[in-house]
Amino acid sequence: MMRRMGRLACALLITIPLLAAPAQASARRLTALDIHPAGWMSSAASDVNGRGEVIITATNRVDSEIQPPLGFVWRAGRHTALRPLPGGTGTLPRDINEHGLVVGFCQSVAYPSRPCLWWQGRPRDLGTLDERGTGAALAVNDRGEIVGENQTFIRGGETRAFLWRRGVLTDLGGTGDRSASGINNHGQVIGVHYTDAGRRGFRWQRGVLTDLGTLGGAESVPADINEHGQIVGMSTTADGSQHAFLWQDGRMTDLGPPSGDSGAVAINDRAQVIGWTSSPTAIRSFRWQGGVRAEIDGYVGDLNEQGWIAGTSAGEPRRVFLLRKSRLVTGGPAAAVIALNDRGLLAGWTDVPDGQHASIWR
Repeated sequence: MMRRMGRLACALLITIPLLAAPAQASARRLTALDIHPAGWMSSAASDVNGRGEVIITATNRVDSEIQPPLGFVWRAGRHTALRPLPGGTGTLPRDINEHGLVVGFCQSVAYPSRPCLWWQGRPRDLGTLDERGTGAALAVNDRGEIVGENQTFIRGGETRAFLWRRGVLTDLGGTGDRSASGINNHGQVIGVHYTDAGRRGFRWQRGVLTDLGTLGGAESVPADINEHGQIVGMSTTADGSQHAFLWQDGRMTDLGPPSGDSGAVAINDRAQVIGWTSSPTAIRSFRWQGGVRAEIDGYVGDLNEQGWIAGTSAGEPRRVFLLRKSRLVTGGPAAAVIALNDRGLLAGWTDVPDGQHASIWR
């Protein structure tokens, strides 16, 4: 399962009654650990890999102005700063792979944003397609292949989707503004083409760009791709509604209910999908597999390869939960839970009086 678009921005608000049969609460409770880096006002954890390495973004505020953020990797009680390029002050991590490679963007003395790769905290500028532009790396697979976007001077100024592989930066082609947001371990890339009519999802594979199409409307936005090349996301329909979709073998399947808006946010290699639905009276979430939908109470954040689902409860104060098949494990207050690894480690943040603190639960 690849990292989802915009994971750092927020956990999607998805309210839901529980899977088909009511889940049974477990006697075990999730225990929280504050992993906020010292000396910073606010922080948020945005991803965790199978080794328990968590990426964090920390911020400070001076005279009511937010200062450039700095990224960290936390592991086993230790923070490693993700340093900027020479002369820069800020970094923002976006993804981490199973080997501990981190990608995102970092500042330099000359550029506010360059696509960067970090290994053990040391930055590497991945370059840009015309060496004058800016950009960000958005996703990395376990082979160290990286995708993202460059803001270039090409054709008077276009945002171009790129693939970085073994030191070589490749433009993924097509016309107009494009951004690549995900890549699986087979080198299949997902992204968005920005058109006058709206956003159109695409898949890139071995030099071939494929438009994902839509569910009858103008837009489609992919959110995740698994190792089988199955893609999920959101598309508009002929009546302008937004519906969750599953794309496979060139065909887009509508996962949404007959009425209201919906979107899919994650898919694992078992083709289990999580997403959200909304109507004038409620926002809900769902899990979908093989044509069967099930619902869950709470704000869903992530799905792992075992099919476990992590998130926060719908009530106030929100509380962390982990749904393991039919067992519901709960814990203390949590503002957002947006990452879950295959060992059952959850990552997100909690509210504190002066901001937020990056947190994990296990």
